[in-house]
Amino acid sequence: MTAIFKPEGDLFRATEHAGGPWSPDMLQGSATTALMTRDVARLAASGFAVRRLTFDLWRPAGLHAFRTTTELLRDGRKAKTMQVRLMDGETEIGRCTALLTAPSGESPADPFARPAAPDKAPEAGAPPPAFAQKWSRYFQNVSVRLIEGALEKPGPAAAWMRLDASLVEGETNTPLIQAVQAADFSSGVAQIVDMRSWTFINPEISLYFFRPPEGEWILIRAATRVGAHGAGLTTATLSDRNGPFAEVMQAMSFERRDAEQAQAS
Repeated sequence: MTAIFKPEGDLFRATEHAGGPWSPDMLQGSATTALMTRDVARLAASGFAVRRLTFDLWRPAGLHAFRTTTELLRDGRKAKTMQVRLMDGETEIGRCTALLTAPSGESPADPFARPAAPDKAPEAGAPPPAFAQKWSRYFQNVSVRLIEGALEKPGPAAAWMRLDASLVEGETNTPLIQAVQAADFSSGVAQIVDMRSWTFINPEISLYFFRPPEGEWILIRAATRVGAHGAGLTTATLSDRNGPFAEVMQAMSFERRDAEQAQAS
């Protein structure tokens, strides 16, 4: 069975299927964020709901064996804050800070909400061109169905995604795992530059949930804005078959490739 990570005692070894878009020897961001999310899910299983996940991706991660460490920063009756650290030996690769809240009895009605038109189902979408699916080794294990825009052309787009490989060998991908791994693709879905001429990375990503995700398929509806000095911002709405459930924000950094890099691409 294809897997992104294989357990080795208390470690998780990245397989070749974890490779990202900028180098096959460096992990896709989806792999690192989803691995840290596993530990958050354990706390959520106690009855608290995941409300915010903020990932700081500090260093490139190679195809190595990783461990995670957790710390409960705030253990409140109505809200808990936890921290998950992703470690490569003694080097911290990234960190997740998670906010979870206790459920209340009911939610108020929103008199100003406008009913949104239902999105097309993934079965009604179209797969991207074969060359676009080869964006990374990791991405080759993700089913994609576009309902708006195109991955190979700059501009806003909407795409259903589902990780078909197990994140960790022997485990079933939960809806929360599917949501987090899909969220990292927001900037790719809404890319606005020629990848042969530019690189764009997100050193962080935050997800804000207003209900738990359901099912395997996650819809990303994303757009990117560019500011000054290589800065940008990608925002996205995540939906499942029942509608929206989370908002995503990614701080973007753009850098022009040099001529040699561009020709190699």
